[in-house]
Amino acid sequence: MKITRSELKEIIREELLKEQMDIRSVYYSIGDAIENLLWVAKRNTQYEKDRKLKDFGNKFLKMHDMLQKHLDKTYGDWD
Repeated sequence: MKITRSELKEIIREELLKEQMDIRSVYYSIGDAIENLLWVAKRNTQYEKDRKLKDFGNKFLKMHDMLQKHLDKTYGDWD
């Protein structure tokens, strides 16, 4: 079976659309990364005394909360 060029383009376009991320998955991926950073900063013996890592993690967490508030206000049904 031979596939025409236009059929191949359509198949590729559909596959690319399936792979696009939505804001919900991006938001939760960022949250997971922040939680991982905080876990390492608090529990890993190599980094547990580094106050800057904990401070950055907490700042990221606050920004993540600000992002959620913005999304809730602007796009009520994003989640």
